[in-house]
Order: sequence, then C-alpha cells, then structure tokens
Amino acid sequence: MSQSVVADLHAHTTASDGELLPEELVDLAANAGLEALAITDHDSVAGVDRALAQGIKRGIEIVPGCELTVYEAQIELHVLALFIDHHSAPFSALIQKMRDHRRARALEICARLRRAGINIADSDVLEAAGGADAIGRPHVAMALIRRGFVRSLQAAFTEYLGEGTPGYVRKFSLSADEAFCAVHAAGGLAFLAHPGPRPHDELIAPLFRRGMDGVEANYPNHSPVNRRFYTGIARRYEKLICGGSDFHGPLVKSETKIGAAGIDRPALNALRRKSQQHTM
Repeated sequence: MSQSVVADLHAHTTASDGELLPEELVDLAANAGLEALAITDHDSVAGVDRALAQGIKRGIEIVPGCELTVYEAQIELHVLALFIDHHSAPFSALIQKMRDHRRARALEICARLRRAGINIADSDVLEAAGGADAIGRPHVAMALIRRGFVRSLQAAFTEYLGEGTPGYVRKFSLSADEAFCAVHAAGGLAFLAHPGPRPHDELIAPLFRRGMDGVEANYPNHSPVNRRFYTGIARRYEKLICGGSDFHGPLVKSETKIGAAGIDRPALNALRRKSQQHTM
C-alpha cells in the first residue's frame, strides 16, 4: 500500500461477488493501516451495516457505498455511489429493482446454457452464491467451475458468459441519469468507476454536466499517465476524484491487495466536505 493512501473507496464483500464477509474485509483494511474503507458491492448495500459495526470496533471509517452498472447510448459504464444514506427510500427502491433483475438474469443465463447443452441447474448457481444479496455472473462462473465445465473464472466468461457466448444476457438497462438522481437523493456522490481499462473519455464531460460528481482516477490498472489525465479532467471541470483497489479477494483478483489504490487525506477530506453539503 502506498504511504499516501489512507482510504480505499472501492471494495466488495460476499454481499455481491467478493470473497470476504463484511467483518473480514474491515479487519483486512484495518490491519493494512487504512483510515477509511468504502463498501461498494454490486447493486447491493446488504454488507454495509455489518461493516459499519465492525468499523467502530476496529477504529476505521466505513463509507457506505454501492457500484451500479449503467448504460449510456448502449455503452456499459460503472458508477460508484459513495457516502450514501443506504437506508433511504429512493436508493432502497432502486437496489431492490436491481437485485430482482440480477436473480432473474442469473436464472435466464442458466436456461440458455442448458439449451446449449451445458447441464447446469439453477440450484448450482444459488448454492455458489451462498449468502450473496446480489447474484451475478461470477456466481454462475463458480458453478461452472464446480461442475467441471471450466477450470477458471476467466475461462467461464470467455466460453460461456461473455458477450457473444451461449449464456450471455444483457444487464438491466439503468441510465446514468437515473443512477445520479438516486445517489443524490440518498445524499451521496456519484463517480465514474475505473474509466481507464475500457476508456470512453468522450462521455466524461457530458456526464459531469448532467450531475456526475467525479471520476475514480486512482485504480490499480491505471498507469501514471491515466491517473494524471483523469485527475486533470476532474480539476478542469471542478469535480472530485476518488480511488480504490476494487478488491474482491484472492480467488477473483489474486494480484489486487486492499489499499492497492486509493486516495490521500486531502482528497478524502474534500469528499467528506462535498458529501456533507449534499446532506445539509
């Protein structure tokens, strides 16, 4: 972990596709010396309260968050919602809608795989999901591994779950504007997640004008050039930056450690000030 990183604002628990329980993730972050950690499960806030309770015990600030998948002119983007009131009615309604679609999507993937001759049962996926609040393709991938159809998560996505494969089913089509509205109604801040790996930089300025609060400039797969570029564009439009490791666990992303990317104390303080303005 970089000496300047005090906050990792992008991490997943077993509430979605992470490998660690909320309490275990908080312990890991505290042991790594972090001052703040955001819980940003995909389309779920089910792990936040448990993380908050453990954060009090370990003396680490827990930032309630969520990672939302949105579509902008058929382009898939991810939005990090940070500093949200995760119990607010508008955000809870959105999450319930997303959760219902995730389950239906997972079962439709299973049905399509069976039609293609891949004998995987709905129960296989539900068992792989365990206690996850938000079922997703990684759970289908785990079921495929357990049933012996593939040997790795990457192979599962390449052969059966990615676009153009027998099991591909498009995600729920949430618009960026809907996401921003729900996040702001919950008193939170909305950031474009990990823009560098599959860049659509032409969309950033229009999204800023429509209410996006910033970009995740600091990310493990971002080069120093990427980080400077996204920090620069945020400053140009008087927006914020955030950063995080996108930690899932050793099985999903073995090379990524908690705190591998994040933000320093001045950037964290800037986010706190902005979030307080939203809740005043």
